[in-house]
Amino acid sequence: MQRFLCALFLVSLLILGMREASVAQSSSGTAGRVVEIEVPAPALAGNLLGTSEIQEVAVYLPPSYESDADRRYPATYLLHGIFDDYGVWLTIEDVPARLDRLIAKKAIPEMLVIMPNAGNKYGGGYYRNSPISGKWADYIADDLVGHVDAEFRTIASEAGRAVVGHSMGGYGALHLAINRPGVFSVVWSMSPCCLAATDDFGFGNDAWKRAARVEAPEDIEDLLARKDFFAIAALGIVSAFSTKAGEPPVYADFPFDIVRGEVLLDDAAYDRYLDALPIRQLRRARDNLRRLRGLGLGVGLGDQFLHIPPGTIELSQQLGSERIPHLLDVYDGDHRQKVGERLETLVLPWVGARISPVD
Repeated sequence: MQRFLCALFLVSLLILGMREASVAQSSSGTAGRVVEIEVPAPALAGNLLGTSEIQEVAVYLPPSYESDADRRYPATYLLHGIFDDYGVWLTIEDVPARLDRLIAKKAIPEMLVIMPNAGNKYGGGYYRNSPISGKWADYIADDLVGHVDAEFRTIASEAGRAVVGHSMGGYGALHLAINRPGVFSVVWSMSPCCLAATDDFGFGNDAWKRAARVEAPEDIEDLLARKDFFAIAALGIVSAFSTKAGEPPVYADFPFDIVRGEVLLDDAAYDRYLDALPIRQLRRARDNLRRLRGLGLGVGLGDQFLHIPPGTIELSQQLGSERIPHLLDVYDGDHRQKVGERLETLVLPWVGARISPVD
């Protein structure tokens, strides 16, 4: 697992160097065009991890955007996973070319696709509001959506917006649907992390103990130097899920103590942690979720993050119990293997059929 996360980190570094070439290749002839912008992020002000209040965003503009100056377009927000940035969509998953092909054959309406960055020193803020890592949900739902609607010709309404995410972004898409209703009308969650406290997301994972031993900034640097990315991810999770800031350098309280080298759960704190997971939030959110024009989940049964397949299937079962319409896509694949393929053959056409193409 650590080797896998290390590979993700190295891919992210590679993406940074390849971004300029990718953008240049995505704009020619009748193809769409990718522009990179900076977006003010007041929702991140005061975060304790040093994340910038100016965020970089990539925006795919469809082929007719420049020539049809009176037309407004629906917008899909595409959320990346932990240790990634929006470059993963431009290069590894080749999203601009996939959009061009789908639009050319009229499999989807012309739309803007907005690809924000959502990383921090621990890999990401999980698109949640936190007094430690910043108000990432508000950044997406308020700062980013407001900026895009002001600067581009979008259909500036719930009916004209969709959100799609992968991994941490898959969790983020669900979290936004549950906790920020009225912003997006179509939601698709690809291989969502963090739905159930089980397997490698449970506190039996030794990475939690390594993260909990952090007592000084040097300890965090040591985790980075040793490429212990699961422990770093644990720091990101506990930071994003905390409701109040504690003492530095981690600032967050773990919902357990370590007694004689073993994890001893604090029942009250652990229950608050579980209450923040989507499975426990469906009942209070069911009326809003039933209003959606579409809700989809997808997961590969060979996912390297062992909690993701059972968590996704359990969430689908809970959605069914609450009579919340949704689609579950279960396929033969791992965490990354078929992301681009599923986007092109299933997810984007499904989203495009449900998002409103008119103002």
